[in-house]
Amino acid sequence: IIMAGYGLAPVKNGDGGSIRANNFCDGNGYRIAATAPSAYFEGDLCTLTNGLLVTDMGSATAGTVIGAFYGAEYVDNSSGDVKFVRSIAASTVAKAQFKAYVYDNPYCIFKIQADQDTTALDATMVGNNLQIVASPSGSTTTFKSGLVADSSTQNTTQGFPLQFIGSAEVTDGSYTAAGTTMDILVKINTHLWGNAAGNTGLT
Repeated sequence: IIMAGYGLAPVKNGDGGSIRANNFCDGNGYRIAATAPSAYFEGDLCTLTNGLLVTDMGSATAGTVIGAFYGAEYVDNSSGDVKFVRSIAASTVAKAQFKAYVYDNPYCIFKIQADQDTTALDATMVGNNLQIVASPSGSTTTFKSGLVADSSTQNTTQGFPLQFIGSAEVTDGSYTAAGTTMDILVKINTHLWGNAAGNTGLT
């Protein structure tokens, strides 16, 4: 299957209210080291290490995360210009730490692509949890993450990073068969500002 993932795209908040970034940080925002330790793309899962923002997608089960990366602002080290970007290339050097924006509400509901490879998700699986396809590659053209959900991993496992809410197909909310990717709705399950251990899925 050729996947064209776009990462986690916010749709609405489960607790009502508008979708906003940086609900759980101070006025400086989330900070990224002045030399970016890796690439960042819009829709990447993020966490904190020593107080600084890093991506967490190197394995199928991300650890405790704080949300989905939206973008960052920084002062260009060469020109001195203030820039806002939706992706950061690995090892980009800024004059000081980047100020990152993260969709960090633990009740935020996201749209993401499910790979629907060997086992397709269907309506009977709503409420279960999902792993991700590890180490996605983002796009330097669209600036979006390549993150996708791994359909065949759906289970009740408490520590899986995503909780499956249902189909996000725009036409009729239908479900695709194995072999055809599908947009789905999810909530981050292992969320630092929510329930870091995650919820157990339904049986």
